[in-house]
Amino acid sequence: MKLEPNKGELMTRLAVCVVIAIAVVYAAEKLCAGKGYPLWEKYGPWLMDNKVQAIAVAAAVLYGASLAFFPEGGQPFAPPPEEEDGFSPC
Repeated sequence: MKLEPNKGELMTRLAVCVVIAIAVVYAAEKLCAGKGYPLWEKYGPWLMDNKVQAIAVAAAVLYGASLAFFPEGGQPFAPPPEEEDGFSPC
């Protein structure tokens, strides 16, 4: 099964987001456990019990952010092309 170039780029982007999400979840656990941070006291037990869900949520957020800042096949936030003849449709 061979992926077309665009699908390969999407899979690479998704894989990178998942790896970063795994690193963030495990780093948060190591850095925040036992420190008494209010957010960690509230959400830390859920994160430790549901690591797969936490990684999935973090990867989805990272993937969405990567699509927002670096769209597929184009420059980020490219303006529409200007019309040369002065005509603009209603």
